[in-house]
Amino acid sequence: MPLGSTLLCILRGEYMLINEVCKSTGLTKKAILYYEKEKFITPSKLRNGYRDYSNEDVKILQEISLYRKLDISVKDIMTILKSNDKKEILNKIVIEKEQKEIRVKIDKIYLERLIEGDLSINEISKLNDEIIQEEKKSGEFIKRELKRAFPKEFGEYMAYHFSPYLNEPLDTMEKIKAWHNIVEFLDNIPQFKIPKFIQIGLENSSDEIRKKTYEATKSKMEALLEAQGEELEEYKKELLGYVDKQKEWSLLPYLNPFFNFKKKLMNFYKESGYYEVFIPNIKVLSKEYREYSEKLNLVNDKLSKELGIKYDENYKIIRVDE
Repeated sequence: MPLGSTLLCILRGEYMLINEVCKSTGLTKKAILYYEKEKFITPSKLRNGYRDYSNEDVKILQEISLYRKLDISVKDIMTILKSNDKKEILNKIVIEKEQKEIRVKIDKIYLERLIEGDLSINEISKLNDEIIQEEKKSGEFIKRELKRAFPKEFGEYMAYHFSPYLNEPLDTMEKIKAWHNIVEFLDNIPQFKIPKFIQIGLENSSDEIRKKTYEATKSKMEALLEAQGEELEEYKKELLGYVDKQKEWSLLPYLNPFFNFKKKLMNFYKESGYYEVFIPNIKVLSKEYREYSEKLNLVNDKLSKELGIKYDENYKIIRVDE
């Protein structure tokens, strides 16, 4: 925008400088610059380097400020702002918060009953059945039972990867059968040893972290699928840079344990029937995982065809021409 036009807009009150935006929104300069860096807003710049924030920028920042006060994550805020139906996204967030509150209240009720009771085998059995039936209705059962039925190591690992998708109630015969198939499969496959460094990561990972990881992966996949022109070239540069970093000797001690684990895990999946039994049944239990799986296949095709990279026999990402 020409300098004269910009100054005219400022005089009309259509633009604000950063100090004024801080006063208007209650945000710090660092917070505003962070949201600019993350592409929430795109202020124009004067010739002297000052940022000019439009009324629309200020409105978005005020909205962000409100959502942060309501403990809504930055990722969720981005989803809200991009959505054509903000109320629908906000309703989903309300439902998630309500579910967490309900879970805490339910646990408290059962603990109080346990304290007040006589801890007899009949009472414990009754509470077990009640909790399972309650979880089946709420969509909490599958991800919780994965960890309970197969404690530590492999059960924890599977729960980590699939819990973000397992939010549907076990409410049809098809889903119940699929769940039984998964339990039978996991209960009869050979024991798979999860390395200590992976176990430590699982132990320090909360449901919130898993959800954020899933949302970040989902956003990355969607962005990559939609990327064209310069944006696609940027992704290519980023991914190929990652491929080249794998070759750096200084990183090998850190990368190799993970890739060795991944290779063993992939072989285990192939030999155990994981792709023939576990994955098809997970898709029955979760519409969200079905959609994720379809997008993942599209991304892999695009990585191979347009970005020129692939997995080698050791399950490392490499250039196709290597």
